[in-house]
Amino acid sequence: MIVDHLKMRAVYFSCLEPYTDDTPLLELCWNEITASYSDQRRGYHTLAHLQHFSQQLDLCKHKLSDFPTANLAMIYHDIVYFMLDGTNEEKSALVAVDHLRRLNYPSDLIDTCREMILATKTHSVNSSSDINYFIDADMSILGADKVSYAKYAAGIRKEYGDSIYFDAGRKRVLQSFLAMEKIFKTDFFYEKYEEQARLNIQSEIDDLS
Repeated sequence: MIVDHLKMRAVYFSCLEPYTDDTPLLELCWNEITASYSDQRRGYHTLAHLQHFSQQLDLCKHKLSDFPTANLAMIYHDIVYFMLDGTNEEKSALVAVDHLRRLNYPSDLIDTCREMILATKTHSVNSSSDINYFIDADMSILGADKVSYAKYAAGIRKEYGDSIYFDAGRKRVLQSFLAMEKIFKTDFFYEKYEEQARLNIQSEIDDLS
């Protein structure tokens, strides 16, 4: 996927410009975001992932009560990656909170953004409808066409494939998805992606076996 950097920047700025006129700070924060997602160790969790995620949020925009905050959570949700102690989401949420406070985003909406980011740790069903749409949009790659899914799987392997434990760990993760009653928590994404997601995941498990 070719990333439209200007479009992604415009998404970010449009969410925050109602609250700050500090354009240099906005640019500084955006540059920190792009630098993190451009880390050469990343294979899937890149700016291309954010663009795909953004497109999925656009599809369910009419279902979301707070579309701008969902977009900000999308942008920050993987800003910190490769934490050996498994605290990617917690550390990403801390960066989001720090940036958004400095950019004068409302405190209650910062809390919502933080909750959305933390929800991507387990992708469990949530009492918040917005969070369910958010995590479904994040997971939508699982239900992509076979070529796109293969690129996703290869990207994950690039990030972790050097480990001798990768295949076994990846298989456990995939099996945990299949064990879910519903991979996608909302009717919108369930109807769109559930069937293909299960086919894709089983195919990858078969390749790993």
